[in-house]
Amino acid sequence: MKTLLNFFVVTLLNAAFLYPLWFSGVGKPISWLVEISMLSGGIFCFYLLVKYRKQL
Repeated sequence: MKTLLNFFVVTLLNAAFLYPLWFSGVGKPISWLVEISMLSGGIFCFYLLVKYRKQL
């Protein structure tokens, strides 16, 4: 479970950072709902890792 949460944290936070760079470079409009979803999902998974670090 810890490995899966680590994977989600890294993937979602990297995607939240790279998504607007990619779409602005291509010239397409940025979907802020997708951006906020990825960022909040990454932060939530990181919160779970910190909160349950002794049980995982």
